[in-house]
Amino acid sequence: MTKITIRILVLSISLLYPIVNAQIKKIGVPFITNYNPKTYKAASENWDVLQDSKGMMFFANHFGIMQFDGVRWNIVTQPENKSMVRSLAIDKNDKIYVGAQGDFGFAVQLPNGQYKYTSLVKLIPVADRNFGDVLHTVIRNDEVVFLSNEAIFIYKNNKIKVVRSKANFDDFFEVNKEIYVADNERGLLKLENDVLKEIPNSIQFVGMRIRKIFETPAGLIILTQKSGLFSYKNGQLKPYVTKVDALLKQSQITTGIALSDGYFGIGTRQGGLIVIDGVGNLVQHINKQMGLQNEYVTNLKLDNQGNLWVALKNGISMIQISSPLSKILDASNAETKIYSSQIYQNKLYIATDNGVFWLDWQAYKNGQHENIHFQHITGMSENVWNLGIFGNSLLAFEKNGVFEIKNNSAQLLAKTDGAWQGILVPNHPDLLLVGGYNGLYLLKKINNSWAYQHKIKGFEESSRVMETDKTGNIWIAHGYKGIFKIKLNTTFDAVADLQFYNQKNGFPSSLFLNTFKVNDQILFGTTKGVYKQDAHSKKMIPDNIFKKYLGLNSHIRLLKADHQNDIWYISGENTGKMTQKTKGTFTVEELPFRKLRYLYIPGFENIQTTLDGDVFFGTQEGLIHYNTTKSKKYQSKYKAVISEVKCIFPKDSLLFSSRYDVLPTKTESASNTFSAVLPYSNNALHFSFASLCYDEADATKYEYWLEGFEPKWSEYTLQTEKEYTNLPENEYIFHVRAKNIYDVVSEEAVFKFEVLPPWYRTTWAYILYLALFGVLIYAIIKYQKNLAERDREQLILNQEKELLRNRAELNEQKLALEQENMAIMKENLETTINLKNAKVASNTVNLIHLNEILLSIKELIGQIDKKNDFDTNFGLLKKINRIIDHELQADQHWNEFEEIFNQLHDNFMQRLKSSFPELTPRDMRLCAYLRMNFNTKEIAPLLGISVRGVEDTRYRIRKKMQLSSEANITEFILNF
Repeated sequence: MTKITIRILVLSISLLYPIVNAQIKKIGVPFITNYNPKTYKAASENWDVLQDSKGMMFFANHFGIMQFDGVRWNIVTQPENKSMVRSLAIDKNDKIYVGAQGDFGFAVQLPNGQYKYTSLVKLIPVADRNFGDVLHTVIRNDEVVFLSNEAIFIYKNNKIKVVRSKANFDDFFEVNKEIYVADNERGLLKLENDVLKEIPNSIQFVGMRIRKIFETPAGLIILTQKSGLFSYKNGQLKPYVTKVDALLKQSQITTGIALSDGYFGIGTRQGGLIVIDGVGNLVQHINKQMGLQNEYVTNLKLDNQGNLWVALKNGISMIQISSPLSKILDASNAETKIYSSQIYQNKLYIATDNGVFWLDWQAYKNGQHENIHFQHITGMSENVWNLGIFGNSLLAFEKNGVFEIKNNSAQLLAKTDGAWQGILVPNHPDLLLVGGYNGLYLLKKINNSWAYQHKIKGFEESSRVMETDKTGNIWIAHGYKGIFKIKLNTTFDAVADLQFYNQKNGFPSSLFLNTFKVNDQILFGTTKGVYKQDAHSKKMIPDNIFKKYLGLNSHIRLLKADHQNDIWYISGENTGKMTQKTKGTFTVEELPFRKLRYLYIPGFENIQTTLDGDVFFGTQEGLIHYNTTKSKKYQSKYKAVISEVKCIFPKDSLLFSSRYDVLPTKTESASNTFSAVLPYSNNALHFSFASLCYDEADATKYEYWLEGFEPKWSEYTLQTEKEYTNLPENEYIFHVRAKNIYDVVSEEAVFKFEVLPPWYRTTWAYILYLALFGVLIYAIIKYQKNLAERDREQLILNQEKELLRNRAELNEQKLALEQENMAIMKENLETTINLKNAKVASNTVNLIHLNEILLSIKELIGQIDKKNDFDTNFGLLKKINRIIDHELQADQHWNEFEEIFNQLHDNFMQRLKSSFPELTPRDMRLCAYLRMNFNTKEIAPLLGISVRGVEDTRYRIRKKMQLSSEANITEFILNF
């Protein structure tokens, strides 16, 4: 094939595929995201890939059709015979046609999110139903073609036509809406009008094991499994010679895909993905050593964002071939943390925490990746912080000092207490100032070689970040103290002048300050934007240009001008480029570098640019390359999707989900929206959502809004789930939208649902309440009538009770009157008794008085008898004496007294006599006087005896009553 033909072929292919903007970079390895079976929780084998109109990805997996929404993996349906899925195709209505093992059919999504599979095997004649894997499924015009080794099945108008061959088919190819079939006996055939026709010289294709065919104006490009590439035109089959023929034959081709600009992506059985250009040069070889998780490629598909999806025998990989960023990797892929990089004498050098490594940059850049490896520079194995080209020398600044790199080894030039970096002294290209851990050191170029001179006196601070201005001042940034401005003396051995600047001098903070030199101007990176020194006040002030484009709210971590006078910066977590348009005006570009967020080594951010436009970023994940000639569309539209909706109570009650066999199958046709009406008991919902943007999907943020419950959208967050509990009855719309790493906001997804009121707040409940209210009103009226009747009856009853009460009151009054009369009678009786008691007492007193008189008379008579003539008066006196004795011994008064006394004292005398029969009448009388509480002196005259006689009588009574000597006889008598 002539060079002119090849050029025509390349141009033809590039014109044939203008839509696909997916030319893969030659330099570096694209970013690869691997999904292993543990991640997607299904079978390891995957055979086909497709994307629907929304952007959802589907994979033909051994377990069924597997769906990926950027966050979650689900098996959405299976063939009726539960066999593996081998091929997929999708029409403009998102109906998925499925080729399986011994089965084929189609799947549609129902309103509840489920995919319903319908087998078409029942339409096949019974004699033709025995077939194996349906290897390819193709939608062509108004028909669907299912291709197996045994037969071709053409589905049209709900009928199936079967096309067979005498021998089995080897493979099938859709080429520009034409179907070619590799027949094991007849060679390469074309399916036209449901009939297989031989192409010119088709027999020469027998046994070639064709795996992919591309059609171009220059002819067909044919990829075979083990024989490499061929071209076919006008019946002539010729080898299509490439520089990777040996690699392709050894790796065994399995599939292929046409990329933009005439590139071919070739999937292999043993070598992963091989990308060649239109003339057969190797562009990329992405295998397991380069980051692909498995080297058996089964299929290749491009998505609508330019990503290449690789279906593997063990897993799935997504290669971001449209990105202008790539990783500089080799087969060893050993070094990751990159502190600095340099292109020197066509070699790429990287400084790592394990020394310095290099590779042949020119060969690597030309695509010779297979035999290009990073090689270690001997002599250094510690942290190398910086690489610099000074004159014709490449110097490395390491923990142990300064080294010069020559060939594949490093020679120690100056042993210091650590070296951060070096800068040339202004106007003295033969003097190199080295910033160390504890001060500054000077090296001098002698005989074209750098030699250590001395340490600079007067400065002992760490000098990791240094710049010099045009007047010879040295600016040193200390991240935790501030900025030092140093002027060296004329002999360059000591500090002549030192000034210090921190927050007191105008900086927003003394922490995390950096110094940069951009267009011969000293600038300072702070936590609040870019600052400079005011020429008049010497205060630190914000720089107006950078304030306009970078603001004053971000931490400026790096500023660096490239050879085209563009300014590269790292501001906060964003990396960008300021391109000067006219003097003082810039355009800012950040989107291509969003993937670099969180990849830099904190405090050691580094960007290296070259004259050729190559840009290198040193990160924790290796060296990343950027080429300005590679562009990518960052404003591509994409959609957010609601993956699953479930009620929290009862637990995990699913309402909407694409997961296989989790919801009861419905017969409704699919629609764009789905709504649910929920009972009040299901008023707690859990939403799962995702975005159909697969570039850095983990960094995609989401905002949501439950219309009818929340007043506005939420803040953006990384969470892909949201719960709502205790929702009141209402109609709701759940909205969600995403924002990817390029700040592109997706189309929103919505889910409409309604929470019904509880049964006691439903319409039927209110009707029931109204009916109950009517019943209640009727009951109240009825009750009032009954109450009035009861009141009337109660009134009558009360009147009767009042009459009875009045009668009772009269009886009570009568009884009270009788009681009052009885009380009066009792009072009269008590009065009579008191009068009798008084009479008894009076009689007793009179008796006492009478007895006293009689005793006095008796005593006088006794005296008269002694004084007068005894004989004369003896008889008279004796007679008087007898009368007096008779009177004193008379019982008349006592009998009356005893009768009254017994009445007053409950027959005291009788009870006393009955109890103590030995008592004499005198004893009884004495006891009666004791009952009346008379004392001894009062009793003696009544008994007509002396006081002594009373005491003797009391003693005798005590003895007769058998009372102890301690007992009081008076108390005993009173209580008897």
